[in-house]
Amino acid sequence: MRKFTLVNRGDENSQRICSEIKDKLIRAGFVMDQENPELIVYVGGDGTLLHAMHEWVDDLDHVYFTGIHTGTLGFSTDYTADEIDVFIEDISTKKAVIEEKRILQANCVNDTKELTIHALNEIRVENIVKTQEMDVYINDSYFETFRGNGMCISGQYGSTAYNRSIGGAVIYPGLDLLQMTEISGIHHRHARSLGAPLILNPDAKITFNHDDFAHALLCFDHLHIHLDGYHQIEVSSYSKTMKFAHFNKKTHLERLNALF
Repeated sequence: MRKFTLVNRGDENSQRICSEIKDKLIRAGFVMDQENPELIVYVGGDGTLLHAMHEWVDDLDHVYFTGIHTGTLGFSTDYTADEIDVFIEDISTKKAVIEEKRILQANCVNDTKELTIHALNEIRVENIVKTQEMDVYINDSYFETFRGNGMCISGQYGSTAYNRSIGGAVIYPGLDLLQMTEISGIHHRHARSLGAPLILNPDAKITFNHDDFAHALLCFDHLHIHLDGYHQIEVSSYSKTMKFAHFNKKTHLERLNALF
């Protein structure tokens, strides 16, 4: 894991720290390789990690990620901006502990094409213009008809992100699960769905069907596409995982404490 590249959040401080890390890693015998890196060092926060993951999503079999916190939330990072020398020492002398996190995949289908996207945190169908109705299938078996603003699908890693803000459960590491959480579901005598997060095994396939997803968005991490013209969204686990390289591993409880 000697070839590396750097991704930063774009602010002046993160760019300065990136330059410092680059110089110190090269002096320590590492090689800067922007085309075929083995280690992606992201400097910023959780948003920077998401940008890095999507930039390298086609190379997840061959790259590892480690982070330095200079952003708003540092849930995914192991070091702070004042621990650069500690980071250089650790990466030079310690063997990384590799932690794999599940990636989600969504196939969006309309009459003429199929689009596939990937996400680390969550995939959600969301409509703030009108009530979105959709038939929900689990492993091709009908589950419910949902009416409301939308649905959010997350894995263990993404359970602490958007999912947590809409009342979903936080899933502890080691429990490799999927979760489906409603976004502002409508519940009265003419429209009712489960009304609670549904925990699923990681091999589950969740399908949303409706004739009209007009004005709805498919949001995946920090990205989105318009769903006008689409009639089916199928969400499942991707065959590849995201690999974190921990040289100074924080406990999950420390990370959770940083959120609140």
